Amino acid sequence: MNNIIDSHCHLDFEDFSSDRNAVIERARNKGIKQIVIPGVKRHSWHFIREICDNDPQLHACYGLHPYLAGEHTDDDITQLNHWLDNNDCVAVGECGLDYRKDQADKNLQMKFFNAQIDIAHAIDKPVVIHSVGATEDVISSVKQHPGLKGMIHSYSGSYEQAKQLIDLGFYISFCGAITYDNARKLRATASDIPLASILLETDAPDQPDADHFSQRNEPAYLVNVLKCLSELREEPIEEIAAQTTKNAQELFGI
Repeated sequence: MNNIIDSHCHLDFEDFSSDRNAVIERARNKGIKQIVIPGVKRHSWHFIREICDNDPQLHACYGLHPYLAGEHTDDDITQLNHWLDNNDCVAVGECGLDYRKDQADKNLQMKFFNAQIDIAHAIDKPVVIHSVGATEDVISSVKQHPGLKGMIHSYSGSYEQAKQLIDLGFYISFCGAITYDNARKLRATASDIPLASILLETDAPDQPDADHFSQRNEPAYLVNVLKCLSELREEPIEEIAAQTTKNAQELFGI
């Protein structure tokens, strides 16, 4: 296991400002050789580009996160179009919908989400989708863009919804949430969907696995997600590592 891919890690966040290089080194020592870094707001794009320009095994995505929908502007969409015309990336995102009570207005979120998947579809790039309590609306938007590819990061929907998304050409990504015993429905979904449709991620610095509960998450801990998935599926860890790496390579072109 020497080329595992962390398909979603916010390595640009300030949480890593004091030891970012050490975090990357620890990940590589654990076999996590490539990391995909999603953008969450316009002002994060420059730093993500800088990080990725300095390391060919780090891969940039650019987008506008639904959590910050109240801060985004229409000009941010214009600038995203311009940025993507002039900067390489492996996907558009992190974009999506988050229907928790403390989040931005749903209609505002939907406006920015649909604008970003329109862009991704137009430039033939996959999308990195954040979906919390909104899977049906995400599926509806995806269906309006035949041929659109992407991933649902930190999946939290049902098995039936996962099957719909897979049929639409999407990958389902699992993070440390599957390592918690009380996540029974999520663990069952991770056990039952095809391995050819699964990605692995940390979502670091957030969502640490059970062994690192309440600690800062980091890419090196992806091995715990991999180990858990192997146990849940009763499949060899090497097989899961190889297939999920292949899946990420195919989706992101890396």
